[in-house]
Amino acid sequence: MQDNDCIIPDVPVGLLPSGAMKKGLVSFLFFVGMSFSVFAQEDYTWWNTIHHWDGVTPWNQYLTVSPAFFGPNALPVPDIRSGVPDSLYRFEIMTGVHASPGDHTVDGSLTVVAPFCDGKITLEAFVVPLEFYCMDTLTRDVRAVRDQDGRGRAGGDIYFSTNIALLKDHPVYPDIALEIALRTASGTQLGAARYTDAPGYYMDLSFGKSYSINEAYKLRGYVMSGFYSYQTYDLQQLQNDCFLYGAGVDVSSTHFRWSNQLGGYVGYRHDGDAPLVFRSLFRFECKLIDWLLDFQVGGHDYAYRSVHAGLSWKLRP
Repeated sequence: MQDNDCIIPDVPVGLLPSGAMKKGLVSFLFFVGMSFSVFAQEDYTWWNTIHHWDGVTPWNQYLTVSPAFFGPNALPVPDIRSGVPDSLYRFEIMTGVHASPGDHTVDGSLTVVAPFCDGKITLEAFVVPLEFYCMDTLTRDVRAVRDQDGRGRAGGDIYFSTNIALLKDHPVYPDIALEIALRTASGTQLGAARYTDAPGYYMDLSFGKSYSINEAYKLRGYVMSGFYSYQTYDLQQLQNDCFLYGAGVDVSSTHFRWSNQLGGYVGYRHDGDAPLVFRSLFRFECKLIDWLLDFQVGGHDYAYRSVHAGLSWKLRP
């Protein structure tokens, strides 16, 4: 009878490894383990040489966290609001391309809109779940990117916003709406300067007024002003605070809306943190599905030209 539950079968002495064999087996396993470790860890010697790494400073300190030195979806100019929250439940899907002299990006986005309190309050969620990017060597090095070939894919940040109608349909005064938005730190590929891997938020007030051109067409003008803040990796200035602004004009009929907008924000760090964009947005409205076509031209600290197309499903409560 055995003293314990673990019964070891008898093994012929000739099958047991000798001392030399044991040493050889240990050396072989050590060599295999080191080989896997070397192959699994990327060699950043090229990056260390280009950026004169001092061997101590964390690599993210070499990044310039601003829209001029990151991908097009990292720190974009927020939507320019028109003074009224959306009054319909919507689910939108879009896909398109951003092009700049050194960075080409293909992406897709999802938006969910849910109104409450008879359209006086709207909750929205937005995300770019996937993007594919390709940077040239010059852009890679200017941005201090650690992705050697400058190609890959990334997942984006999730935005949550609340839009509140403060004044609506007044006979004299314009419509007024308040927006409060939060950006999560869910984006990936910080080393490729695609997303910042840090949270942000913005708040804005928008003012808008509609006028009838004739029985078929309406004209709406609006302006927006607010505050935009995002985190950086600069140990002396961990946060960049920006003035957010925008204005636009919409021309609409029963089944069509054309929006032309100009907006951006200006930070206090002056490190490429003052993007400016012009947007021309087309919405072809049908009974249950709207067709979307958006064009954007960037200026100053945002060098991308963008075009996106998609669909918007009107969901009934």
